[in-house]
Amino acid sequence: MIALWTAVLATYAVLRHDRLNSSVFDFGIKSQVIWNTYQGDWFASTIEVEHYLGDHVQLIFVLLAPLFALWEDPRVLLLVQSLLLGLAGLPLYRIARRKLQDDHLALIITAAYLLYPTVGFVNRFDFHPLTFVIFFFFLSYDLLEIKKPGWASVVLALALFTREDVGFTIGFFGLYLALVHRRWKFGLLWGAVGWGWFLFTIFGIIPYFRGATSDSLGRYAWLGGSVSEMVETLFRRPGVVIDHLFGEPLRRRFLLMIFLPVGFLALLSPLTLAIGLPVVAYNLLSDVPSQSSIYFQYISPLIPFLFIATVEGIAKLQRWLPFSPSRSRLLVGVWLLLAVGISWALENPFTTPINDPFYPVYGLERLSDRAAFDEAVSLLPADAPVSTMMAYGPHVALRRRYDLFHARSRMEERPYGVAQSEYLLLHLTDLRWGVNARTYYAAIEKAIGLFNYEAIYFGNDVVLLTRTAAPQPATGALLQRVIDLQEAGGKYAPTGQETLDWLGAQWVTDNLPSNATPVSANFEPTIELVGYSLPEETLTPGRPLCPILYWQTDSPIDPALTVFLHLAAADGFVQAQRDSEPAFGFYPTPKWRPGEVVGDMHCLQIPVGLAPGEYTLLVGLYDGATGERRPLSRPPAANDAYPLTKITVE
Repeated sequence: MIALWTAVLATYAVLRHDRLNSSVFDFGIKSQVIWNTYQGDWFASTIEVEHYLGDHVQLIFVLLAPLFALWEDPRVLLLVQSLLLGLAGLPLYRIARRKLQDDHLALIITAAYLLYPTVGFVNRFDFHPLTFVIFFFFLSYDLLEIKKPGWASVVLALALFTREDVGFTIGFFGLYLALVHRRWKFGLLWGAVGWGWFLFTIFGIIPYFRGATSDSLGRYAWLGGSVSEMVETLFRRPGVVIDHLFGEPLRRRFLLMIFLPVGFLALLSPLTLAIGLPVVAYNLLSDVPSQSSIYFQYISPLIPFLFIATVEGIAKLQRWLPFSPSRSRLLVGVWLLLAVGISWALENPFTTPINDPFYPVYGLERLSDRAAFDEAVSLLPADAPVSTMMAYGPHVALRRRYDLFHARSRMEERPYGVAQSEYLLLHLTDLRWGVNARTYYAAIEKAIGLFNYEAIYFGNDVVLLTRTAAPQPATGALLQRVIDLQEAGGKYAPTGQETLDWLGAQWVTDNLPSNATPVSANFEPTIELVGYSLPEETLTPGRPLCPILYWQTDSPIDPALTVFLHLAAADGFVQAQRDSEPAFGFYPTPKWRPGEVVGDMHCLQIPVGLAPGEYTLLVGLYDGATGERRPLSRPPAANDAYPLTKITVE
C-alpha cells in the first residue's frame, strides 16, 4: 500500500513539474541552493538573498546535495520528498500495531495517513524539506518506544535541520516526553536543544546572514512592531487574538480540515495532540493566508502527533465502547474511512484549485507550451546567467546565477526596472503568480529598445533573448506581439502608485544626455521637444524602431497628452505608427515639472513587407480625450507633426 501510494505521489509531482506548473518559490530557490552546495558554493542563492541561511536555516541541504551526483536534475528532490512522505506510514503502522494490538486497525490508520489530504497537498506544492519531519517524528517516536534513544536522537537531529522553526516543536516534544512518559533526562535535554536551536537560528543565524531580522516576523506585524510588543499583545489583549484566530471563515475551515480526516479522534488524546498544537497556533496567528490552510507545508510538524494522538484516542474509545473487540474495530474502522472519504470530497489534493487568497498552486493543467520551451532551452548555455519566469525557473535553476525577470521586490535594484542577465527566457502570456502585464510588457520593450536584446528564439509566445547576438529577424516580430498585448489590455493592468512613481522617475533627467541629438520643436503652449536618441537610422523590414524622445516644459500641463510616432513615405502615406503615453504611461504629462528633461521611448516595428527607400519619422502630441493635436508653432509643419529624422530601409 505504501509503495503504491508513494509511486502515485512521485508520478504526480514529476508530471506537474514537467508540465511547467512548479515555481521558483520555492522549488527553484531550493534546487539552486542545494545544487550550489553540491558545487561547493554552500547555500549560495540569487533569488531573494545572497546567502540562503539569511532566509531559512535548513542544514539538511548538505545531506541532500550529494543526490545531484546520482541525477543532476531537480526532479530527484521531488522523488525524495514523495518517498519520505510515503515511508512515514511504516513507523506509524508499527506504533499503531503496538498500541492497539490490532493489525487491521493499524492498516486502516496507515491508509488514513496516506490519504490525509495535507499529505497530498504538500507533495503537490513543489519541494519543501520541512515535510521530512513527518517521517522523522514518526520514526523517532517509534524508536523511543522500542527503547533506542540513541537512534531516536539521530533522527531528531535530522528533523531539527529541516528548518529553523522545527526546534519549536521539538522543544514541546521533549517536554511531553519528560512530563508524560517520565523520560526526564532525554526529554529535558531535547526540550532545551529544540528551543535553544529555534532561538539561536531566529535571532542569531538568520540576522547574521541577512543583515536584518528574519522577514518571517513581518507576518505577525499585526501583533506589534517588535517581539516584545507581540508577546504583550498575546497576553494583554486576548480578545483581539482570539478574534484573529477564529473570526475568519478560512481559519475555521482550516481547523475543521485538520481534524475531520481523522474523525476528530485525536481530540481524545489531548496531551499528545498538545505537542503539535503550537504549530497550529503560530500558523493561525500569521496574517499570511497560506499558513492558515492545509495546502502548504507549514503544518507538517503537527501531522505525526495528530496521528499518534488518533491512535491513542482509538485505544481509549475501544475501552469505552460496550461492544466486542471485533465490533469496536469495525465501527472505528468504518468511522475513520468515512471521515477520510468526506475530507476528500471537500478537499481533493489532486484536483482542488488553489488560488487567491492563497499562493497559487497548479496541478496537471497544460498552461504553457512545453515543446517551445524545450526548443528555447536547447539554445541556452548550461552555465549562462538567465532571467526568467516563475514556471521556468525550476527547470533552469542548476546554475550559478539565475533570477526572475519580473521580480517586484527587486525592481528598484535595476535600471528602468529591467533585469539584465546574459539571457532572458520568457513567456509572453503566462502571467501566473502575480505578473503585472503593464510593467512586464514595458520591461520587454525596454530590454529591446534600451538594452539592445535580440530574440534568438520566438515561438508560441516563448522567447529567448540575448544581448550578444547579431540583429535577429524574430526581434521585430516579438516587439510587435508585445505591443499588441499591451494594446489588448496589458497597459490597463492595475499597478501600485508607488511602482508607477518609481518607474516614471527613471525617465527624468536634469539635462539632455550627451548621446542625444539636439532639436527644437515647440508644441503650443508650453512643450518643447529638445532632442532624441536613435541608435540605428538604417534598418531592414521587420526590425524594431525605438527612438527615445526628450521633452521639456516651462509650466504645468493639463490635460494628459498622447505621443504619436508615424513612419511616413515620401508621398506622406503612413506606413507604421504608435500612439502611447509618455514613458510607457509611467510619467504622464500632468506630472511633468517645469525645467526637467523627460525621456520618452516609443517602439514600433518596421513593416515586414516595406519597400526599400527613405522614410520620415514624424512626432506629435494630441489630447487623449478629444483627439485634438497640439499645434506645432516652431518650426511649422503639416498636420502638426514634427519631422524628427529620416529612416533608410534597406
